Amino acid sequence: MASKEQLKLVGLTCNHYSSSGMTASIINYGRSCENCEKWDGKKCTINVFDKTLAGLDQG
Repeated sequence: MASKEQLKLVGLTCNHYSSSGMTASIINYGRSCENCEKWDGKKCTINVFDKTLAGLDQG
């Protein structure tokens, strides 16, 4: 399970991020996988979370 920090970092850097329409959530909590339309609550539905997270480790 990804940590809140990982979800935020990936959400900030992911080229596939798309707001799920929860504007108040984004304003209050910032950009995160948790408020991406491609996040089902447990995982990325287009399977880019792990690749994006791994790319962060390389930087």
